[in-house]
Amino acid sequence: MDYILNKTRGSRLNWGEVHSRQRKKHKGTGKALKGRQIKNRQREFKNLARTWVDVIAKAALVMVMGYGAFHGYRFVTTAPQFAVADIQFSGNEKVRLDILEGMAQPLLGQNIFQLDLQSVTEQFKQNSWIENVSAVRRLPRGISIEIQERTPFARIQLDKTYLMDHYGVLIKPDDKEYKTLPLITGVKVKRVKLGNEIPVEGIVPGLQAMHFMNQLSAFENDRIQKFHMSSPRKLVFTTENRGIDIYLAVDRIQEGFENLKIILDAMDSNLSGIQYIDLSFKDKVVVKQNRKEPERGKVTRI
Repeated sequence: MDYILNKTRGSRLNWGEVHSRQRKKHKGTGKALKGRQIKNRQREFKNLARTWVDVIAKAALVMVMGYGAFHGYRFVTTAPQFAVADIQFSGNEKVRLDILEGMAQPLLGQNIFQLDLQSVTEQFKQNSWIENVSAVRRLPRGISIEIQERTPFARIQLDKTYLMDHYGVLIKPDDKEYKTLPLITGVKVKRVKLGNEIPVEGIVPGLQAMHFMNQLSAFENDRIQKFHMSSPRKLVFTTENRGIDIYLAVDRIQEGFENLKIILDAMDSNLSGIQYIDLSFKDKVVVKQNRKEPERGKVTRI
């Protein structure tokens, strides 16, 4: 019995020690947790402070840069050192230099950076001779303007005779300098304006057809020098010397041209005694011989 009592007392003492150790352990753990929390808060505060410092520094930098950019912009857009004082032209032959300089007069004194070069080019295109324009700044005070002029390709009879380019754009009233150019007749329009395209279907394709027909050997010594719009859908081309007529339909110009090459090949490009060749039909070609007595046309099917 004594042994058992002693054992029990000893056990109670041991459990007390265990509880004491656990309490000490819990206290130590709590202190460690609290220390880590404090360190975390300090670290978060430092990160937050660093973030705010970065934000403030960047904002200050942006303000400084914006201030500098604003005053820099004001300087380059108002300083007399960048006012246009010299305008150079190139590429002009038909348009006189004094006319171009007169058109460019309003540009002098304007700030070179604020000039709208697109508007400048459109301004010069108002001249009917000018097809295209390119403008380049030459710092600090110059502009280079390159002119591309229209090339007269034919004459067209309207209320009077005008020069036109291969796009059908009217350039100027005709003069003796261009009397050898092909002539277009039979075109009916109410109003015309220099620099504008003639709004009639068949003119430009007709000019192209005339060009290609004159490349054929049959017309080498008797070139086609005019065409007449006998109707809105039919073109009549006439050679210069013998007055041979070639008829083409506006909506079948390519087909008619190919048929013409076949006919000329069959005739060995010999057009002697021919009054006209009608290529305006869909499935046939009419060749009319030039005789004193009127006869029905000779029909060749292809």
